Amino acid sequence: MKKQNIFAIALCFCFMIQTFSQEKREITVTEKYKQFGLVWGLIKYHHSEVSKGKYNLDSIFIENIDKLEKINTQEKLETFLLNFSVSFKASKIKVANDTESKSLFKKNQDYDWIERYSDNSKLYSYFKQLKDNTAISDYYVSNQSLTKIPTFKNEKGFKSFDYKIKSHRLLELFSFWNAIQYHYPNKYLMDKNWFSQLDDFVVAFENGTNQLKYELAKTKLIVALNDSHSYYFAQSLADSILKFKPPFDVKSVNDTLVITRILKKMGNKDNLKLGDCIVEVDDLDIKSISEQKIGQFFSISNDSYLKKWTNRWLMMNTADSVKVKIKSGPSVTSRYIHLYRTFEDKDYASLSFIHPEKEWQIIDNTIGYINLKTISKDEIEKAFKAFSYTDGIVLDLRNYPKNIGESDITKYIFPNKKKFVNVLFSMVNRPSLANFDSPLISNIIDPFKTGSKNSKYYDKKIILLVNHTTQSKAEFMGMAIQASPNCVTVGEQTAGSVLNIAVFKTPDGTDISFTSMGAFYPDGTGAQRKGLKIDFLVKENTSNFTQDQYIKEAIKQIRFKS
Repeated sequence: MKKQNIFAIALCFCFMIQTFSQEKREITVTEKYKQFGLVWGLIKYHHSEVSKGKYNLDSIFIENIDKLEKINTQEKLETFLLNFSVSFKASKIKVANDTESKSLFKKNQDYDWIERYSDNSKLYSYFKQLKDNTAISDYYVSNQSLTKIPTFKNEKGFKSFDYKIKSHRLLELFSFWNAIQYHYPNKYLMDKNWFSQLDDFVVAFENGTNQLKYELAKTKLIVALNDSHSYYFAQSLADSILKFKPPFDVKSVNDTLVITRILKKMGNKDNLKLGDCIVEVDDLDIKSISEQKIGQFFSISNDSYLKKWTNRWLMMNTADSVKVKIKSGPSVTSRYIHLYRTFEDKDYASLSFIHPEKEWQIIDNTIGYINLKTISKDEIEKAFKAFSYTDGIVLDLRNYPKNIGESDITKYIFPNKKKFVNVLFSMVNRPSLANFDSPLISNIIDPFKTGSKNSKYYDKKIILLVNHTTQSKAEFMGMAIQASPNCVTVGEQTAGSVLNIAVFKTPDGTDISFTSMGAFYPDGTGAQRKGLKIDFLVKENTSNFTQDQYIKEAIKQIRFKS
């Protein structure tokens, strides 16, 4: 080969290497925002001086995010991040020993992003020290003194917030994202890894230049929690997608929408009747369109809880009609039906449902029934006295009890006090770690134990009824009732958001709730997202659901002699 050719090839090779090296140093806009947001969050929750609230971190974020516009390479960004990091007073560093850390819950730890700086010794060393630091104060997150519920009391919003300003939108994202990254004990249960979604979140907030796009970006962030406690539905979203509504109510039964209540005149206009079954909407089956249309707007712990929003919102639309496939008696037809902004017709017809009507009563001659929704402590006492001779008692928890706590029930059905739940708490001074602990109030009364010594406790079968509306306090109460010696749980998967909520106020003033602790049965089975343990699943269908199959199954279980 001629020397000229060898020289030319070598020159091309060097040029390619140089070009490749140059390309490696370039950085996207999204990536530099992401890296800065990560560093800002690390410092906020791990730095001894910053965590005392000595700095206005929101204003510092806005000021520095704007400086990133001129940065276009990784090298320049790392220089910027180093200067930003050392602009704060030096952090005290205290590292826990292995013994202290051994028993902690570590499934939420996610600091792998720090490894990208391993070639930059100053940055890498600084971030690694902060990651392990335990000398952290409680300005940005603290625990309520008696309950240990995390509180973000100093997150009060950004006074001059304007969603039209990109730096403000990014502040909204990284404020909430980092709070969840370091202080959400159920983060490990998300469908998608929280960190892996950050690029998509950044892009969505970058592009959230009008009210609707901004609210969609925020909704996407909240939905990703997979937490039924995290309800958020902005008015601008509602106005854009829920303009027209049907003249009827539906109930989701086995992925079919059954018309349970209807305005007579408007229903007649489309030849709709009570009991008609909608099996498709816009050429999609009910399960698919629920996931696509409703699932993208509501944070849910599980598919069972999606029914709540499917029943309420699925048939609403942006247009004044919608295509449906309807089964009415033996015939199945596809057609468009009318939707309306308002209803002048007020003449409703409703399906008749067969279920117990009183707060407590005798059913099937010798079985007690108590609806826990509104019953008082005094009425519970009367009920258990009246039920002393019964063959069993049905406790209906397909609701949210308003007037009682779990001990108001368990004192009648437990022979002794018993622990019924283990609780996972996030830790203020150990971001992203958690531990199984008891709150300070346990020194007075342990909220995770229930019942009392009672030789005359009700010792026949207790049937607990639950469904997708059983949520939060109701699920906590359900776990307590389930610990009684003769409890059988009948129903469907519950909402899967047990225990108290924490509330984080974002820079734009939105209060976002999420489940603040992790709930586990004493045997280690988790209840968050999964919901309560179910012994017998109730199988409703479109022909029998009005007859309360839950009550029928409860009676069957009490009558069954094992």
